Amino acid sequence: MSLRAPSSALLSLLVPLFLVGLVAIVGATGTRSIEDTTTLILCNLIIVLGLQVFIGNSGVYSFGQVGFAAIGAYTAALLTLPAIWIALQTPAVPEFIAAWQPGPLLTTLIAGLVAACFAGLIGLPLMRTSSLAIPISTFAFLAVAYNVLANWDELTGGSAGLVSVPRTTGLISTALWACIAIFLALAFKKSKFGYRLLATREDEVAARAIGIKVMQERLVAFVLSAALCGVGGALAIHRTGVLAPTTYYFAATVTTLTMLVVGGARSVFGATLGTVTVASVNELLRVFEEGSTPFDLASFAELPGLAAFGLGLMLLATMIRMPEGLTGGHEAGEMLQPKRRRGDQEIPALSASSPRPRMPGKLAATGISVAFAGLEVLREVSLELQTGQALGLIGPNGAGKTTLVNVLSGYQTPDAGSLAIDGLNISRCPPAKLARLGVTRTFQSALPFPHMTVLENVAVGAMGVGARQRDAAKTAEQILGRLGLIQLRDRPAGSLSPGNQRVLGIARALATAPSFLLLDEPAAGLNEEESLELLPILRGLLDDHGCGLLLIEHDMSVVMDLCPTIQVLNNGTTLRVAAANEIQRDPAVIEAYLGSSYLETANA
Repeated sequence: MSLRAPSSALLSLLVPLFLVGLVAIVGATGTRSIEDTTTLILCNLIIVLGLQVFIGNSGVYSFGQVGFAAIGAYTAALLTLPAIWIALQTPAVPEFIAAWQPGPLLTTLIAGLVAACFAGLIGLPLMRTSSLAIPISTFAFLAVAYNVLANWDELTGGSAGLVSVPRTTGLISTALWACIAIFLALAFKKSKFGYRLLATREDEVAARAIGIKVMQERLVAFVLSAALCGVGGALAIHRTGVLAPTTYYFAATVTTLTMLVVGGARSVFGATLGTVTVASVNELLRVFEEGSTPFDLASFAELPGLAAFGLGLMLLATMIRMPEGLTGGHEAGEMLQPKRRRGDQEIPALSASSPRPRMPGKLAATGISVAFAGLEVLREVSLELQTGQALGLIGPNGAGKTTLVNVLSGYQTPDAGSLAIDGLNISRCPPAKLARLGVTRTFQSALPFPHMTVLENVAVGAMGVGARQRDAAKTAEQILGRLGLIQLRDRPAGSLSPGNQRVLGIARALATAPSFLLLDEPAAGLNEEESLELLPILRGLLDDHGCGLLLIEHDMSVVMDLCPTIQVLNNGTTLRVAAANEIQRDPAVIEAYLGSSYLETANA
C-alpha cells in the first residue's frame, strides 16, 4: 500500500509502462535493425531499473551493478550454448549443465537468481561499510569480475568471449520483462522496505534512531538490484548471440549510470525516461558518427567519438541544470496528480490505538564514563528515567549532556558503566535495536527526511520498528492530528518552518511507540512564539502517550514548567538531582549554570 493517493500510485505505474509500449511499437513497426536496437534498449532499461532500486532508494552509488549483468549474461550463455560450442569454447562447464539446455524463461530466471546470490555474498560485508566506501568497493568488484571473466578461459572463453549463443530473446518478451521490472521496482519503493531505505538515503543518523537497520535495508535492495541486472544481461546476450568481458564493464557502467542520472535517480519514472531519452540520443549520434544522417538523407565525413562526446555532454548539462534529472526525482503520479487542498483534509481524533509505550519500566544509566582522546567528557554519571516521568537535564555547554544522550540512545559506547531497561543490559545495543526496545531520541538539528512528505516522515517511524504499512499510515495520521500537522501531511518535510520541523521530529519519534523519549534541545533555534507553541505539545507527550521524557533544553521556562525533577551536569559530572524549585535556588547550580540574573528573574 502506497502512502500516496491510489490514483497517484496508478499513474506512477501506467506512465512508465506506456513508454515501454511506445518503444515496443517503434521496434515492431521498423526494420530488423530498429527492432534489434529497441530490444537492447529495453534490456538496458531493466539494468537501469536495477540500478534505481539500489542507488535511487539508498542514495549510495554503486559502480558494480553492471558486473551482476555480466554474471547473468554468462550464466544464461553457459546454460544454453550448444554442446559442440561448449566443447570448443568452455570445456570446463560441467557435463550436466551442458546437457541441460533449459528454456528461455527458466534460463532468464536462473540468471537473475545467480546474480542475486553473488550480490548477497558480496553485499553482506560491503553493506557494513560506510556510504563513501561502498562506491569504491563495488568498483573494485567490477574490476575483479572483469578480470575473472577475461582470464578464466576454460569456463568463460577468456578475452575472446563467447559466440553462437542462441538468439531467443524477442521484442515482445523483452517488453514484458521490462514491464515486470518496472512493477517490481515501483512495488519495492512503495513497500515498507523501500520507505525504510528511502529514510536512510535522506538521513542515515536519523533513520537509525527510529529503528531502521541500515545495513539490512541496503542489502535487500542490493540483492534485488542484482537480480534485475542479471535478468537484463541474460536477455541481452540472447538477443545479440555474442558476449565478451568488455560487454559489461566500464563503458556499460558509464552508459547505464548516465541513463539513471539524466532521468532522475530517485524515481522509477526517471529511470525509464532517462533510458529511453539517452538511448535515443545515443543511437542518433551514432548515425552521425558514421558519417550519415537518419534515413540516409545526406552523408559527410565520419565523426569518431561523437556518441561518447554527446553522452558526456548530456550528463554534464543535466548535473548542472537539473541535478535531480528530467523528472526532478518524482514519480509520474506525483507530477500529474493534483495536490489536495488543505481544507479537504480531516483531522483524525487520537484513538485508543494511538502509539503507547510497549511496557512500563525504568531506564537506568549507572556510572557512565566517556573520554575522547584522553579528555573526560563524562565521569561516573548515573541517571534514572521512569515511564510517565519528565526529567530535565541541564548544564552549561560542554557539560556532557548530548554525550550522555548519545550513550543512552546507542550512538556512543561508554568506556565504563552500564545501561539497563528494567534490569536488561543494553550497554552495547546499536541505535536501531534500542529504538525497537523502546528508547527513541530527537536531535539538536531537526533532521527531517526532506524529500519525503510529512506523512511519510512519521509513517516510516512506525515502519522502522516493524509496523505494517497500513498500520503505520494510520498511526502517522493520528499523531499528526494530535500535534497539529495534519494539514501539512502532503508537504515535503524540507519545506516546513523550523518550528514545524521540530514538531515533525517529535512526531516521527512518537510513531515508534517509545517507552522513553530523549529530546535534545527541541526548542533550539525557535523564536519565543514557537517555543510557547511547543510547550503544550511536550506536555501532551506525558498526558497522551505516557512515555518517559528526558529533556535537554536551555530555555529554563520550558524545563521548569514541564519537568518536576531536574538533573544538573557540570564538567562531566552530576552536580545535583532535585525538584525544579530546589534546583533554581541552589547556589552551586546558579554559579555553574543559571547565573544570578536568573535568580532575580525567578524571584520577581
